Amino acid sequence: MGPSPHIQAFGAYALPPARERVRVKADGCSDTRIGRWIISARRKRAIKGLTEPFDVNVAPGVKARLYPSGNRCEKRALAGVQVWDLTERNALRMAVNSDSGSDEGPFTFFDVGANAGLYSLFVNAYAKTAKRPVRLIAVEPSAEMASRLVVNADASEADVELIRSAISDAPGEACLSDGGNNRGEAQLSDQGEQVKVETLVGLCDRLSVTHIDAMKLDIEGHDERALRAFFDQAPEALHPQLLIVETAALSGDPVIELAQAHNYFVADATSLNAILKKSDHVQT
Repeated sequence: MGPSPHIQAFGAYALPPARERVRVKADGCSDTRIGRWIISARRKRAIKGLTEPFDVNVAPGVKARLYPSGNRCEKRALAGVQVWDLTERNALRMAVNSDSGSDEGPFTFFDVGANAGLYSLFVNAYAKTAKRPVRLIAVEPSAEMASRLVVNADASEADVELIRSAISDAPGEACLSDGGNNRGEAQLSDQGEQVKVETLVGLCDRLSVTHIDAMKLDIEGHDERALRAFFDQAPEALHPQLLIVETAALSGDPVIELAQAHNYFVADATSLNAILKKSDHVQT
């Protein structure tokens, strides 16, 4: 058995030049039905017959060792990343470029359910471009995904604080599933990897976090419980200015309604996520 991919220097698993040229061509495709079909075809052609992982320059300032076969997020980042969560990433870029909160220290980003760390890496790249100090807190309970995140952060020269915990409404311990065919869907369950569970407020206290500029929350079924406990326990000053949450529909979604009850409004939405912003007007 060869050495673990997690200890190999970035570049050890680069695509052969001819395959890399195929992969890069996907970056010019538009975000349309045909464009996405072409991206998929070029992605498949680029890696056909090869063994993962693949070391990829995902975007300027973002490098990642990707395992596309078992993780939808990594698959989509491998080629044609311009259509991957673009609305969400644009919201984060605008938040980083905003002067709001700059007097409170570095731009603080909570990546809760960090997966392979791609959201954190993009925020890091935006902060470097904006020449703005940044604090990246990535919360990922899975041992495998945490190992991948560390490799990606090192390759991208991102100073990420990795928290090996699950998040819910009460501290303790639980089991974490592996997500089956998609590691991004790993969730707390009756069996699986034993993990520590923390609350968002407890984590903020432990890390001495006094403000959060942006938070991405994707914890597969515990989002509402974790967020409700946070809003119940956290001071108003700790509520994120920008909140990205997974949602199937805006109308009637309990997470959206919970956020709206705490002075957030839906600034934008995609088929997967809602982008919520804190209102300047405090409801009474």
